[in-house]
Amino acid sequence: MKGYGPKRERETIIRFDDQSDSSEIWTASETVYRRLLKRLGRAYLTEDGERHAAVSCPKQFLQLPRIKQRKERSQAQHEQLIHRGKQLTEGKQANKDIPEGLLQ
Repeated sequence: MKGYGPKRERETIIRFDDQSDSSEIWTASETVYRRLLKRLGRAYLTEDGERHAAVSCPKQFLQLPRIKQRKERSQAQHEQLIHRGKQLTEGKQANKDIPEGLLQ
């Protein structure tokens, strides 16, 4: 497979659901294609065209990034962070008057 066309059109689609134990990956990206071959080998390759490739593999082979939850902060914690930020920026402004050689 060779990646042709504009980079914004070289998409990758990963499809899986709760009912099935397998996942399907369709890609027009040469980089993703190479990474899939390196990780899975040709055994799971279902379609290898000139401009795209398709892979069908068990869902367990996929490792999706975890989404980090935002930490909830109390009003006191929020105000403390603002105060620290102000102190840091004031300290940087005060250091502008001192020659650089003396700050090290």
